[in-house]
Amino acid sequence: MRITVRGKGRWRKVTFRVPDEVWERIEKTCRENGFRIDEALRIILLDGYIDGEGPGDEDIKAVEEHIRALEKELYELEGKWSPLKFRAYYSALDNQNLAIQVSGMIAENKRLRKMLGLAEEDFSRVEELIRYYMSSAFGGKSEGSEKKVAPSK
Repeated sequence: MRITVRGKGRWRKVTFRVPDEVWERIEKTCRENGFRIDEALRIILLDGYIDGEGPGDEDIKAVEEHIRALEKELYELEGKWSPLKFRAYYSALDNQNLAIQVSGMIAENKRLRKMLGLAEEDFSRVEELIRYYMSSAFGGKSEGSEKKVAPSK
C-alpha cells in the first residue's frame, strides 16, 4: 500500500510503501479500537511505532553489512559478466562481417556462373543463414518473427 503524506502548506509531500501485512494490522487495530485509518496513521507517524521502538543500532548495522556483502558480490559478478558481454558483442560483429563476405562471394559465384553459362546453384540455405546472422547480430528481429531460431542444417 502506498501512502502519501502532505505538509500543511501542501508544497511538500512524502510517499512511502507500507507492507500489506502491516497495513492489515493497522486496519484490524483501527476496527477493534474504533479509530479511523487516517487518525491511526497520524498517531503512528507522529508518536512512533505501535509495538515500541523502531529498529536498533544493531539492526541497522546488520543491514548495512548485508548491503556491503551484496555490493561486493555484485561487483564480482559484474567482473565476470563484462568480459563475456564484450566477447559476445565482438563475436556478433565477426558473424555479421562473415555473413557480408559470404553474401558477396555468393553474388560473385552467381555472376561468374552466368558468364560461363553454367547451371545455377541453389544457395537458399546459405542465404537463410546469412539473413539470420545479419538480423541477430545486434538483437534485430528477423522478418517479423518474434522468436529467433537458428535455421536447420
